[in-house]
Amino acid sequence: MAGSITDKMPASSLLPTMPRIGMGTAAFPFTSSEETAAAMLHAIELGYRHFDTARVYATESCVGEAVAEAVRRGLIASRADVFVTSKLWCSDAHGDRVVAAARETLANLGMDYVDLFVVHWPAASVSPGKYEFPLPKEEISPSFDMEGVWRGMEECHRLGLARHIGVSNFSAEKLQKLLSLAVVWPAVNQVEVNPMWQQRKLREVCRREGVQLCGYSPLGAKGTPWGTASVMDSGVLQEIAEAKGKTLAQICLRWLYELGDVLLVKTYNENRMKENLDIFDWELTDEEKEKISQLPQQRGLTGLQFVSDNGPYKCVEDLWDAIFLFLNMAASGEAQGVTTEMPEVALSSGKPMPVIGLGTASYPIGSTEPSTVKKAILRRLPPHGHGEAVAEAVNAGLVASRDELYITSKLWISDAHPGHVLPAIKWTLQNLQMEYIDLYLIHCPVSMRVPENPQSALFTKEDLLMMDMEGVWKEMEECQKLGLTKAIGVSNFTCKKLDTLLSFATIPPAANQVELHPYCRQNKLRDFCREKGIQLCAYSPLGARGTAWANNAVMDSPLLKQIALDRGKTVAQVCLRWVYEQGDCIIVKSFNESRLQENIGIFDWELTDADRDSISTIKESRGCLDTFVHESGPYKTIDEFWDGEITGDK
Repeated sequence: MAGSITDKMPASSLLPTMPRIGMGTAAFPFTSSEETAAAMLHAIELGYRHFDTARVYATESCVGEAVAEAVRRGLIASRADVFVTSKLWCSDAHGDRVVAAARETLANLGMDYVDLFVVHWPAASVSPGKYEFPLPKEEISPSFDMEGVWRGMEECHRLGLARHIGVSNFSAEKLQKLLSLAVVWPAVNQVEVNPMWQQRKLREVCRREGVQLCGYSPLGAKGTPWGTASVMDSGVLQEIAEAKGKTLAQICLRWLYELGDVLLVKTYNENRMKENLDIFDWELTDEEKEKISQLPQQRGLTGLQFVSDNGPYKCVEDLWDAIFLFLNMAASGEAQGVTTEMPEVALSSGKPMPVIGLGTASYPIGSTEPSTVKKAILRRLPPHGHGEAVAEAVNAGLVASRDELYITSKLWISDAHPGHVLPAIKWTLQNLQMEYIDLYLIHCPVSMRVPENPQSALFTKEDLLMMDMEGVWKEMEECQKLGLTKAIGVSNFTCKKLDTLLSFATIPPAANQVELHPYCRQNKLRDFCREKGIQLCAYSPLGARGTAWANNAVMDSPLLKQIALDRGKTVAQVCLRWVYEQGDCIIVKSFNESRLQENIGIFDWELTDADRDSISTIKESRGCLDTFVHESGPYKTIDEFWDGEITGDK
């Protein structure tokens, strides 16, 4: 069975000694075992000639034993007939540790050289010689000396310890930085690649720079701490597999192969080992590839293990130098980038609305830098977003299209006049760079004199006017009929005002967005909306501290603090879970990484009956009271504006 590698399976065009399919050895928890060595030996019997190991996997000795045994049995002529990759762990990612670490790896393998030696992560730990994953946060080094580490890697290459050197988990930006200082070019960048995380931008950079992209977790690594079930559970991929008479795994592997990537598979099951090699004599159709290109994108391995306040990466965006989609919290309590769909509610028109959206209102209005808003949206890609962020997410492959997101905007009071609604929504669409929005709301049940600058959100109370509700709603309905919005609704409408609107509406409002939290529970309004088929949507669910419409009692509540302590949650999570349990949608607003994560960690636990009963006893009060009340305006008292519904029980 001895022969050249390329006689056994196709090799990389950029690295001709590297077979396009490699056998991975990472099994969590990382440990060395006879089973691993036996599996590697059997893989050689089946035709595998590329093996991927790492110091932290504890499998270097297993790979070495399997290769040595294969030579003894005559399965291969010599060690030169296999391509072996190992990796430099973070504890050795210091310039003065690299060569010594490479020699230790070779001792473990029982080999004179590795074919490829890779920097495992662009991170270092402060304790040399410790090989553990995840890294304890306190052990993450405050900096990563990329140049010093790479000089050590180049020395390994010069000494013949490694035929080639490369990197793993390097973003496009970090790869470009490395290339700017490298004398010996990195041959490979090994990263997560699968149909649910397609790495389009990074692949383009690697191709341009002559770096071979090598994909780990090509099937999603379901069941591992870094994995996602979304790949193997994909209905689209299963449909393609059934049509081709192949397995879903083979569809994934063939897809990567056709992109030109090297791929690493990991299984000790003989049937699956054989199946993974059976991808070379058939092709995907253009239509099938197009379907795969439209799949929603989601990392499996977030890299949060390398995020620390004391390290070089304070958030996952720092680690990946890019935007990041994060839909839920794993059951373990640690955030994982797994694809679990956000719960949705069905509206009376349009598509279902995700129950949590990211708000963008800051106070004073416009005081937050657009780049800050954009970065926050790109971190979470929740239902409500800015146009530039959504466009960038599509271009980066985080979502297949704008259709995967739910975008809400509102008609401001200066445009709440017949004849102004259509121009206003068209202006909104121009700002969003979109052809439609999912939900368009009347911001408040009031109008104002048309200002000199029609795009200004500023107003004085002397400019307030009674809104021609019927005339404005007829134009809102026209917006929906023209396809400029999929659904229409209102904001800050009371039961009485909704009743008036429903008396002439031919398209009923799909949603009513109002202040809603444990101190403003809106029980009467909720009952009314349920009866009429209107979705209640909560803004200021945490009280909007620091704004002109704030209710600071929410986050300062001793009762809510005690419930949070009892549940092992934050006050914010208790408030959001309470709103969620009422069946309402929630608009949260934070640009802080940890709070963005916290706000979506509300779906895998419940409040107790006692918690709910306690919250129901809180004395109610609104934060948003008299903004549109003035002696010269249509509403001269707070009671007039809110129709007596100042608290939820009235």
